[in-house]
Amino acid sequence: MLTSDAQLFFKLCSDHLSIEAIPKSKLRLDLSRLRAGFDDFAVTIWTPHFMVMRRVSGEEVTLRRDGRMIVRNSDSQRAAEAAAARVLFLVSRM
Repeated sequence: MLTSDAQLFFKLCSDHLSIEAIPKSKLRLDLSRLRAGFDDFAVTIWTPHFMVMRRVSGEEVTLRRDGRMIVRNSDSQRAAEAAAARVLFLVSRM
């Protein structure tokens, strides 16, 4: 399923508990620059290849350098998609 603005493609992960968000066009993210730039996400794990962020609501987003995301611990598919869209929005502003 594509978002209304067609920027992300979503699919259910093999564990059936997580959602994978794939950008329509590949990104090249500098994660070291993004490490401190999220207000509503706390970075819990950071490596040069990926970072794991957690929201106050408990959702966990793993962001890779190519822009792919895995969203875990979300209340619903809609909430997971909204979290991924929020991360993409924040990344696009940096």
